[in-house]
Amino acid sequence: MNRLGCISINHRSAPVEVREKIVLSPQDFRGLCADGEEVYALTTCNRSEAYWTGLDEQALMQHLASLSGVSGEDIRGYCEIFRGEEAIRHLFMVASGLDSLIIGENQILGQVKDAYRQALAAGTTSTFLNKALHWTFRTAKRVRTETSIGRYPVSVASQAVELACHIFGDISASPVLVIGAGDMAGIAARRLKDRGAGDLCIINRTFSAACDLAEELGGKPRSFSTLREELLRCAIVITSTGSPAPIITRAMMDGVMKQRRNEPMIIIDIAVPRDVEPEAGKCYNCYLYDIDALESIVDKHVSFRQEETDKALAIVSAEVERFARWAGSLDAQATIRDLFSLMDEYIASEMGANSLEPRHAAIVEQKLRSSLKRYLHRVASYLKEHPTLTNIEQTRRIFQLDEDYQDRHKG
Repeated sequence: MNRLGCISINHRSAPVEVREKIVLSPQDFRGLCADGEEVYALTTCNRSEAYWTGLDEQALMQHLASLSGVSGEDIRGYCEIFRGEEAIRHLFMVASGLDSLIIGENQILGQVKDAYRQALAAGTTSTFLNKALHWTFRTAKRVRTETSIGRYPVSVASQAVELACHIFGDISASPVLVIGAGDMAGIAARRLKDRGAGDLCIINRTFSAACDLAEELGGKPRSFSTLREELLRCAIVITSTGSPAPIITRAMMDGVMKQRRNEPMIIIDIAVPRDVEPEAGKCYNCYLYDIDALESIVDKHVSFRQEETDKALAIVSAEVERFARWAGSLDAQATIRDLFSLMDEYIASEMGANSLEPRHAAIVEQKLRSSLKRYLHRVASYLKEHPTLTNIEQTRRIFQLDEDYQDRHKG
């Protein structure tokens, strides 16, 4: 278990202006992963994380610095580092929505799975992290099905809508603009519709995506070239694009607010990197909130979710303990011992299922034990000569030595 580590730059440890510079992709780590070395990279709106085995922590830190342009010293000051069991606990917590800005957020598991698919395509994960990720998916599924922590749909995007409703009250008569058509923007748009938005406009660089989302919600699609026109018209703006640079600038908003005659406007920027220049919020009557500002917004269901947190944490702790046992078994001698223990269990089961006279039973048991020992000797000898992690895990899988064998490589 000590082979696992995690570097996490998240909403607790770093402000958005730091997080937006550190965007990780599995492709960024292909050159680092030699034999026995693995990396899993995860980037969401609230975190950028690298989980690794077999790599030097300092070398990985320097690699993050070269990727982001943030110094290694600064990254170390803005990150949380987890090792061993604490690293796997953190991964389980993240995927289960227990480490999110909003406890119980249900979008995170999909992001964890997407990042894993990318890691598989890039070839940066192997036996240990593959196992850790599949165990992560199962843990998150248990949290979802055995607790009510995710009963109500809460996310950063939905919290953005709650903020707008809190400020404007009834939004049914307010023109609303959603910029973007991805997951976060889609959640915001649907929540706006649920809260009564009647005049809903969708803008996206890919016009067909804006059309699809607008058609689903009865909104109006607009091309990206009409952004300034819609800013003049709309009172509520929620933006979440994948743009690497701001799409709304201070200069743009100076002109927009002047033409609006300073009619109040709220812009909620839930993108990382940010879609709106921070200086744009200094325009008179233009109220700008970024993703960090949403920490102060409490959803009406958060207290309910917190009541379920203890149940979820108990599930995570139990799964961490089980994973630790598996990780501790990744030793050739331990696996050989487990093989022969399995043999003893099998012999005991077979003998118990047959009613033989003691003399005959002793002969049958001796022959059965002798035959099985000869059979297992070949496996044991191979493991002693080739004690690689892959061979050990494959042996444990073939002989079903671990209690989780039934759901391997699902999720």
